[in-house]
Amino acid sequence: MISVPIVLFAYDRPEHLRRTLNCLRVNRVPLIHAFSDAPKTSEKEAAVEQVRRMLRAVDWCELRLVERDRNLGLGLSVRTGVTDVFRQHEAIIVFEDDLVCVPGSYDWLCAAMERYREDPRVMSVTGWTHPRVTPSNIGVQPYFDGRSECLVWGAWRRSWQGMERSALEMIRECKAKGIDPCRYGADLVAMAQEERTRNIWAVRFLYNHIRQGTLCLRPPWSMVEHIGFDASATNSSGASWIQNPPLRPCPPVLPIWPEPVEHKDCAPLMRAMCGERRATAKPGPSAKTFAKARVKELLRAATPPAAWSAARRLLRFPPLSPDPSAEPPGQPEWEYIPEGWLYPLAESQGWAAEGIRSVQRAKWPRFAAAVVSNGPLGVSHEALDPAAQDVLQHNAAASFGYVLALTAWQKKRLRILDWGGGLGHFYLLARALHPQLELEYHCKDLPLLADEGRTLLPEVHFHTDDECLREQYDLIVVSGALQYVRAWKQFVPRLAQAAAPHLYVALTPTVEHCASFVFIQRPPMYGTAYLGWCFNRSEIQAECAASGLSLVREFLYGYRPVIAWAPEQNEYRGFLFTTGKDH
Repeated sequence: MISVPIVLFAYDRPEHLRRTLNCLRVNRVPLIHAFSDAPKTSEKEAAVEQVRRMLRAVDWCELRLVERDRNLGLGLSVRTGVTDVFRQHEAIIVFEDDLVCVPGSYDWLCAAMERYREDPRVMSVTGWTHPRVTPSNIGVQPYFDGRSECLVWGAWRRSWQGMERSALEMIRECKAKGIDPCRYGADLVAMAQEERTRNIWAVRFLYNHIRQGTLCLRPPWSMVEHIGFDASATNSSGASWIQNPPLRPCPPVLPIWPEPVEHKDCAPLMRAMCGERRATAKPGPSAKTFAKARVKELLRAATPPAAWSAARRLLRFPPLSPDPSAEPPGQPEWEYIPEGWLYPLAESQGWAAEGIRSVQRAKWPRFAAAVVSNGPLGVSHEALDPAAQDVLQHNAAASFGYVLALTAWQKKRLRILDWGGGLGHFYLLARALHPQLELEYHCKDLPLLADEGRTLLPEVHFHTDDECLREQYDLIVVSGALQYVRAWKQFVPRLAQAAAPHLYVALTPTVEHCASFVFIQRPPMYGTAYLGWCFNRSEIQAECAASGLSLVREFLYGYRPVIAWAPEQNEYRGFLFTTGKDH
């Protein structure tokens, strides 16, 4: 298989670039030609220098860096950079600093480029597609589209011929040949009209395909996600459909690749995306929104950040989240992570951070006092004021009380395992809610928290590994914890085996329509960050049912934290299951 060099364009977003470089490292790319644009204003100098230091530090592959001494903007930077690299190489794959891909993507793209390098019918390949533009009958086969892509694309030197011409010139050629310039969406004409003023490059590449009748190979599902939907530069909740569902593993590299024939559904799907509804389409308010979002996506992909910020105000796109005040000025506290558990965390981050232990220990006395008082049970061990009344925590405590009462029916003694139970906060709640019960209480958590818990609650059995699941318990509580188990589907059967009869999965983020996805939390009070699952509600219930668990009761807590740029916003739920067996 050939090795194709990566051409990478970067400007002023080091956090995005870090994630892009990480995915390229995981894909073991051998050579990167990196272009760093110069700062447009003095305010950008520090961020641009940080980006350049990051590029200079790459030591896991050969990286040839070009540091621009003047600001070209994305459009001119891409056109000149690609032209320069094509003087050295026959084929390239292009990334920008806000694109990530799954493992295997590079090999898949290289294999595709090797297969079609001598075929003039194919002008480019891409790692990106979307369910809204993917024909329904392709299975695991890649397919051909007459509209090319600017989100991770590969091309040959021959593909770049003609790129010196403007998009409007290409449109005139299309009309002279009888080719409808709106065949793949009216948004292309709008971009062509703004190509020069907005310094756009991608619309030329798209019309270079259309005017010659050449094709772009797309994968059967996306290997690539755009992570650049941030407050400084890009998307909004109103256009969140342009993000993919959580990325699946890379499609297989085929022994036999398809013949280059455009799929008949591609052009209609693209037109429908851009508001040109077919006669069979149902009427509805969404076509205009889709067209606006598609135009915005492609303009953003080819527009400098400063110009895009102005365009966003001009076009009055909606804010990133339903509540603009929920957007923090820097990194969001909750953020959708399209690359899932491949996202790299620093060694100092995660649940084992010292900040979690010290903060929870400091809040313990006031939490313990609030639990035994005669006030509401809506108290939180994580609140700034642990004695403050909190409806979420009241609902969580009341739900836990119901679960305890149901489990303790006609029993005087319960054996409970609190998996992920921290310092043992639920033990205090259990004693306050049902003081007549005799409790053999076990709590499993990380060593830092377990050591602190043993000091505070010597009567509780603390565990630091999952050997405790070899035994059985009347009730297993997994509160706000299952979402942090990477291989949760393999873990549920272990919980089911140890539950006799009840398993209570509490305070779990769920969505109704999209697939389960990964997010990151950056709680300010702890000074750390950790990844977690947002579960599709039907999926988690189905996995539990497959492990022999029957749903007894579902719970709502009234908690809906905004996950920035998620494909769907979440609601925290709880599930009480039974195995039907007695301890």
